[in-house]
Amino acid sequence: MSAKRTLIRGGTVVNARGEYKADLLLESGVIRAILADGEQPEAEVDIDATGKYVMPGCVDEHTHMMDPGYTDREDFTTGTTAAAYGGITTVVDHHRTVPAVYNAEALAEKIAYLKDRSVVDFGLKGGISPTNSADLEAMWDMGITGFKTFTCNLHGVKAMYPGYMQNAFLELKRFGGRVLIHCEDDSVCTENENRLRAAGRTDSASHLEWRSGLAERLAVEAVIELVKSTGATAIIAHVSQAEILELIKQARDQGHPIYAESCPHYFYLTSDDVVTQGPWAKFTPPPKDQQNQDRMWALFNRDFVTTIGSDHCPFPYAQKLPGEQNIWDAPNGIPGIETSLRIMLDAVNQGKTTLSQVVKTMCENPAVLCGLYPQKGVIAAGADADILIVDMEHRELIRNENVLSKCGWTPYHGRTLQGAPETVLVRGETVVGRYKVVGRPGHGRFVERLK
Repeated sequence: MSAKRTLIRGGTVVNARGEYKADLLLESGVIRAILADGEQPEAEVDIDATGKYVMPGCVDEHTHMMDPGYTDREDFTTGTTAAAYGGITTVVDHHRTVPAVYNAEALAEKIAYLKDRSVVDFGLKGGISPTNSADLEAMWDMGITGFKTFTCNLHGVKAMYPGYMQNAFLELKRFGGRVLIHCEDDSVCTENENRLRAAGRTDSASHLEWRSGLAERLAVEAVIELVKSTGATAIIAHVSQAEILELIKQARDQGHPIYAESCPHYFYLTSDDVVTQGPWAKFTPPPKDQQNQDRMWALFNRDFVTTIGSDHCPFPYAQKLPGEQNIWDAPNGIPGIETSLRIMLDAVNQGKTTLSQVVKTMCENPAVLCGLYPQKGVIAAGADADILIVDMEHRELIRNENVLSKCGWTPYHGRTLQGAPETVLVRGETVVGRYKVVGRPGHGRFVERLK
């Protein structure tokens, strides 16, 4: 936290409702004031944002840093360094570490372990399993942002079938918790896999048939019905289909507490990229065709998507490479934390959306759903001074060799994106200056959900 008085002047401030010219005064790690025209207070640090946009730091509520336990894939320092570069000032890490966070003891151990490892601020999620409903409230009381669970067997996590889900939802409703859910029907995926393997399919297109659109829709429909019957709050993770966004919005409009997360890769990659890139675009649910993507953009701009998360899920290059010969031999998951905002800013430059919509879905809404608002996700007096100064003219060629994530590769290798955070502040401290990470591990702190 910086105690210095910092003036950010000359920029255009962006919030979820629009843009306006204003200067910001930062002090002791918070936004002290939004200044009226002509005010020029004394400050020890003066940042000229003329010609640039000033927006809140992004809150990425869907990351897998894999630390402790799987640090060949990522560790918290490399992952949050990549986050800072990407304009993510608060990451929310999920439960699949070692030990997996299914109870208060494992959560306390992880919080202590991460104390000096993060460049940016971080929240945590706990996991929901078929057997740990009695452990959920204790984790919630420790300030986590929510829980994560799966409707399918994936990444070594046991599927939450509807009966298990009902038990967990009733408990969440009792104490006011919320859950992010990976939705794919386990039986459909299993039968698809058996059929494809029996046919000898090893091509990349078989991934699209394995993790089918039907599997995702069936699981989402089941979760919607469970939300309706229990009243628990749920967020559907990484929605890949426009029609699923419509189903979720319909239920929410009926008064049910259910929300949609999607990810930048569903707005930038299509099923054609899975076929041509193979393991380097292998994640699940996979992206769909161009027509679906066009509909996703239209619905995004109409608030059908509540939040954008990166689903940063890196694997080493060597683990992905065998998938070029046999797609089954590559794990599911792609890195994304350092490119997610850049992809959405590039979309603004292409006229697909607006900066305010990006702020709404990458800053404000995720902060609200994580219980961190108005401390995070907004430019307002009293909020943490998590600030991005964005240059919408900056063009960047994305290359594997420049990736900061430990995995060292990106599905966007060779593509040029326009628009990037030039300067990133976390609680008033500069962690990125002139597109270079200057922050150090230990500045980032565990952020508890606001009581």
